[in-house]
Amino acid sequence: MRPSLNLWTKVLVVLAIFGLPAAVLGTYLAFELSSQPAFCGTCHNMRPYYTSWLTSKHNHVKCVECHIPPGLESELRKKYEAMSMVTRYITGTYSTNPWAEVDDQSCLRSGCHSKRLLLGRELYAGVLFDHQPHLTEMRRGKHLRCTSCHSQIVQGSHISVTPSTCILCHFKNATPNTGTARCTLCHTIPTKTITAGGLSFNHGDVKRFDMNCMSCHDGVIKGDGNVLRERCFTCHNETDRVERYGETDFLHREHVTDHKVECMHCHTEIEHRIPEREHVVNTACDSCHTGAGGHSAVRDLYRGIGAKGVDPQPAEMFLAGVRCEACHTQPREDYRAADELSCMSCHGPTYLTIYKTWTTTLNQRVTAMRTQLRTVTAQLETRAGGAAALADAHANLGLLIQGHAIHNPPYAVAILDKTRRDVATALVAAGAPVPAKPWVEAPYEIECLKCHFGIEQVSSTAFGAEFSHTPHVMQAGLRCTVCHGDLNAHGQLKLQGDDCVACHDRIEHPMRDVAADGCLHCHSADIGTVSDKVRFPHDKHIASGVDCALCHTGVDELPHTKFARSPAALPKLGHAFCSTCHASDVPADDGTPPDGANCALCHIGM
Repeated sequence: MRPSLNLWTKVLVVLAIFGLPAAVLGTYLAFELSSQPAFCGTCHNMRPYYTSWLTSKHNHVKCVECHIPPGLESELRKKYEAMSMVTRYITGTYSTNPWAEVDDQSCLRSGCHSKRLLLGRELYAGVLFDHQPHLTEMRRGKHLRCTSCHSQIVQGSHISVTPSTCILCHFKNATPNTGTARCTLCHTIPTKTITAGGLSFNHGDVKRFDMNCMSCHDGVIKGDGNVLRERCFTCHNETDRVERYGETDFLHREHVTDHKVECMHCHTEIEHRIPEREHVVNTACDSCHTGAGGHSAVRDLYRGIGAKGVDPQPAEMFLAGVRCEACHTQPREDYRAADELSCMSCHGPTYLTIYKTWTTTLNQRVTAMRTQLRTVTAQLETRAGGAAALADAHANLGLLIQGHAIHNPPYAVAILDKTRRDVATALVAAGAPVPAKPWVEAPYEIECLKCHFGIEQVSSTAFGAEFSHTPHVMQAGLRCTVCHGDLNAHGQLKLQGDDCVACHDRIEHPMRDVAADGCLHCHSADIGTVSDKVRFPHDKHIASGVDCALCHTGVDELPHTKFARSPAALPKLGHAFCSTCHASDVPADDGTPPDGANCALCHIGM
């Protein structure tokens, strides 16, 4: 017995001396090996996560630093789980859908994001975000974790912010721009002018006029974020668990607070973005404003399409993503209308004149074109030729009438011009005379008129006086930039009141500053003979510096053509008039000439 006991004792001693250290060393090496990120990447089902980690901002942090919370107990537990995973992988009993959690303690440990809670608001992708209330306060009755927002839901983006989660939390069952869906929770109101689709808008007016963001940005939220019951079966097949569907507080505590389950695994997605342009016109308005075949004249006009022979020209509001509801804000009996208040609520009071000019001008031109088209159609009923052009004219005018020209004013102007040309083409083809354009417009082309068409009929006040554009544009042919600044100083008057006075004074008194010799630019100097007995040498008087107005009273006060037709154009003849300058040569009232008088100065043949 004793030799056998001694043998086992020796064996145990050898094992103690060599085996135990080897076991400890092997365990240590296994622990260390399994702690290396490359070890995680050896499993094919982990390779996508490992690859995304390599290109992430955390690629200098080992997997275990995040997936194992601080503390010995967590270390041992996670190592046990890791070795279990290795065993399952070797034996082929592993799951093809790996699942792991990152505890908040791992994120907030010393040397990592420990000060993150103190940083306050920061800008991320144009959105203001504050970690502190999200991690320390209840959000909609739920306690969030770091991984509630930072996750692996997007392949190739390791532990990055998942916007879909933020959007779901903020917009689920929320009215747009209220409560958790309030725009200014994340976005600051821009203080500068922003241009989108060619339309410039000063967002500073949003705060100034207390506008609702949704007036223009309606449609930026799409989806309801509901949870479909059948999604529960992707993870659970126990009836008792699925029966708890509908217990919202319990489900969120289990899936969000206690464990990290991606929100999108259960919820359908809510999209929050500027919609595609076609979405702008896909509104509830279509339920009424849709014609035969599903076509809507209003929608087509807004999109700038549908006119025959006219290039597409989308409205700038359409290009900027402005939906129908943004303008149709004024309540009526059973619908919402758009009027000048709709324009002014976003663009300020200056748009009152623009809106009224647009509606008045477009209505006048459409009515005038409609009248002319009816007359021409009746005129050509018995004549051959021009049928195709006339048909296009009717189609285009019908688009404007049904679609309401105000929905796209520049496009409407182009359609009206094409309609007028089609009418002229039809008349020429039929050998009939072409009538004049049935409306008045500025006699020149300039960039300003793309928006300010109809300005030639607008009256207003300038420098405290009534002002009409009609004589300035139509009669004088003055371009907009004579009085207003160019596009860089849009709409600003570059004139002062004195400039108007100076210009009008030259028109009303064109000869006021003209010297006597200036008259000779038009008039001959030898126009002096006015009768058979008296001559008046203009040249000598002008050379002597005599002002024309001395004899021609009022010549410097009236427009010259008007003065030439007035009785004052010719001076009163007689000795009394001439005695003003020639008293020594003019006879007295009784006809007695002064001593030394030279009557031959004026009288011929003496």
